[in-house]
Amino acid sequence: MAKARPSVPARLGACLLGLTLMTSVTDAAEWRSLFNGRDFTGWDKYLAALPGSEEPLGWNHDPRNVFTIVNEDGAPAIRVSGEIYGSITTQTQYTNFHLRLEFKWGPQRWPPRATVGRDSGILYCAVGDVNPSTGWMTSVENNIMEKGTGQWWSVNGAIIDTEGEWITDENEPWVPYKREGKGERNIVYRPGGPRLTAPNYSGITPEIDMEYVFGNWSTNEVIFWGGNCIHILNGHVNLVATLPRYTDQDGRVVPLLDGKIQLQSEAAELFYRKIQIQPIDEIPAEHLKQLPSFAFNDDGFTPLLTGDALRHWKQSGPGGFEVRDGVASANGGMGLWWFSERKFKNFILRGEFRQSGAKADSGVFVRFPDPGSDPWVAVNRGHELEIGDPSPENPTWRTGSIYPFKASTKANTKAPGEWNDFELTCLGHNYSVRVNGELVTTWTDPEGRSLEGFIGLQNYDDGMTVSYRNLRHKELP
Repeated sequence: MAKARPSVPARLGACLLGLTLMTSVTDAAEWRSLFNGRDFTGWDKYLAALPGSEEPLGWNHDPRNVFTIVNEDGAPAIRVSGEIYGSITTQTQYTNFHLRLEFKWGPQRWPPRATVGRDSGILYCAVGDVNPSTGWMTSVENNIMEKGTGQWWSVNGAIIDTEGEWITDENEPWVPYKREGKGERNIVYRPGGPRLTAPNYSGITPEIDMEYVFGNWSTNEVIFWGGNCIHILNGHVNLVATLPRYTDQDGRVVPLLDGKIQLQSEAAELFYRKIQIQPIDEIPAEHLKQLPSFAFNDDGFTPLLTGDALRHWKQSGPGGFEVRDGVASANGGMGLWWFSERKFKNFILRGEFRQSGAKADSGVFVRFPDPGSDPWVAVNRGHELEIGDPSPENPTWRTGSIYPFKASTKANTKAPGEWNDFELTCLGHNYSVRVNGELVTTWTDPEGRSLEGFIGLQNYDDGMTVSYRNLRHKELP
């Protein structure tokens, strides 16, 4: 905890700040409609070329009325004829949100998909220019397709990670979506399965089909937070994928963390209604266990407490750390032992900690500037993964919290004297914490503190000791 246990005013201030954050989250969580029922206010249309032409119709030119407002089943809806490939695109960009809408199919189908499953989709975190041949931006897809709603497909070269296995002739009979050609390559999503990266020529399909029968409205949802993608069809999670990204023109890998939302036109008639969105600053608690770590294993991690790395650690403030056989044990304090060789931006930090007593206090600090001789620089300008009391009076003092802003759902720690694994992921302004393999905290920093800085460990003068070992990091795009 970033303390010398705070004074009463400081603790009161932290509690008031917590109340302020709780209030703002509650207010922000109200659903907002993206469709006013009358016109396309807030949206832009894009249409590719007419059949037999090579020139796209472009933005906001819809001579065939591919996108129209109609009354369907007694309520306003957006009708997509599907006759021409294209999209409607929000004029606003979104990050960290819960999106939901209702859809149902119409009877019309068009070449080149007139004899295969009806197809459309939601594209989110859509960035860059549209592909003129489709009207779609580089994005994450939640496909709307007969027998395949919830699918991810690569759009304009995007890739993503998931749990599952490559579809083969042996397992395909049990998968609702059937491949449309022998050369098609895709993955079936299987929670807890091997970790795979779906490349830019493939897709990921659910292993269940929860769509209602033709002619009925189904509800399709996207929960997106900090590079985590959850697709939900009629109340059932049918696909989870992580770390969507693409390679830009300069060869840099870029994460898809925000962008516009597109609704596709893709050779099938369908209707959309009740299009709503709400901002979120964490993953809903009921979905925490469904999200795997961004890192498949320990490949690509660099150790920070062994070999040459040890000479780059410096002490700020009183006390220090003693290192023996790769174990760094704190003494005295309150001080900060920090790795001075370089700053870190987007990364995963893994390690193990051991407490000599149940309330032995420490913390892992990230993204703070050079503290010089003042360890409070890390407190005031970085962020802290709390190591401390498993059952404190203030929830943000609990192990696994981002102190003092976001309480963990639980400490999930072992008995004093045993080693605990931790993982802290920093991506943009999003932070997530795992303790002993379980995701216990997800949080978006509303203040937008630094996106880059140093890593440090806290030593705290409470008469107990916290030790660390196997500290290592891996860069994220």
